[in-house]
Amino acid sequence: MERIRLAVVINAIVLAGAERMLARVLARLHPEEFDVHVFTIGLPGPFTEHLKQIGIPNRLYEFARPKIPNPFHLLTLARDLRRFQPDVVQGWMYLGNLYAGVSAKLARRDLPVAWNIRHSTLDPKIDSRSMRWSAWLGGQLSGFVPTRIVLCAEAARAAHLEVGYAPDKMEVIPNGFDLSELRPDPIARQRIRAELGITDDTPLVGLIGRLHQHKDHRTFIRAARVVADHFPDAHFVGAGEEQTFSAVDLWSWVDAAKLRHRFHWLGVRRDVPTIDASLDVLVCSSTTEGFPNVVGEAMACGVPCVATDVGECAEVVGDTGCIVPKESPQRLGKAIIDLLRLPREERSALGEAARRRVVERYDIDRIVGRYRDLWCQLADRVIEPEVLFRTRPSDNSRKAA
Repeated sequence: MERIRLAVVINAIVLAGAERMLARVLARLHPEEFDVHVFTIGLPGPFTEHLKQIGIPNRLYEFARPKIPNPFHLLTLARDLRRFQPDVVQGWMYLGNLYAGVSAKLARRDLPVAWNIRHSTLDPKIDSRSMRWSAWLGGQLSGFVPTRIVLCAEAARAAHLEVGYAPDKMEVIPNGFDLSELRPDPIARQRIRAELGITDDTPLVGLIGRLHQHKDHRTFIRAARVVADHFPDAHFVGAGEEQTFSAVDLWSWVDAAKLRHRFHWLGVRRDVPTIDASLDVLVCSSTTEGFPNVVGEAMACGVPCVATDVGECAEVVGDTGCIVPKESPQRLGKAIIDLLRLPREERSALGEAARRRVVERYDIDRIVGRYRDLWCQLADRVIEPEVLFRTRPSDNSRKAA
């Protein structure tokens, strides 16, 4: 089969869940099947550096005010797409979808376009005006610009139907996880606990996520106070980069909860699977999610999770952990307490069930296969038996986001 020339358009700087998922998929496409080129709208940062590390060609556009599509920028991208001559153009996230769709049609009217939606809500109380505007505009264009629209979560369907996305073009492809990297690891558990200065028996509860208002670290810290009142020896750990909040903000919330000597903030880390493996419980306290990577990653490491009832959290966790309402520290704290009170053998069994759920539903090779099939269909190529996926050091250089 002649190689499929795949152009991917994304608006990105950080290396958060959506960006990591894209890199995870692209890194596993076999070069005998796909010639991949990423077109990034943004600034140099962790995402572009990660693409360089894993060997994905990338063209960076440092456009001013990248939240607002500009006709000149669209023409610039269309020119570069003509030069690359893709068989398929894939947009990623709202602004990436808009740039991908319009520029592709300017480059060649019959060029197949796929969009990828990573968000599940369009709530004025949570989501920015620019995000909601980009999502709305995508809905108005969805009837004639994209050929297919991929959602990362079934939970995203209703909100996007409301703003006009074409229902017959939608399909769900969830996130996938590298189960060879994400696994229970007793040695990693000991190493992280030694770094934190705690024993193997110390209850350890963690939240992995960038300091962004959507991740709601304040609710997590208030819930930690509830847990600490019942488990005087419990410790709490977090990792991620500063974004809308800083570490100074975080420590002010920790001090208000009187947890200074029991809370550990690790900042940006590249050893997230190691941190996951050290936990007794992982928490996702988000106010909005699509498909929460951090939950699937912890489950793959055999860690039971407590997550808020947003996006696809309930579907991912199933009966292997606890789901609670968002912005409810008391309910979140009680759910953590319930898991910590389980005998260690029962909590381990719950973690084993969590890993099995990821193995059965979200193995990365299965998910890459679905994207491969999508792009082969859009390029009108015969889908041959799968070539072995390419191996690249994609996830091993992954940061806490």
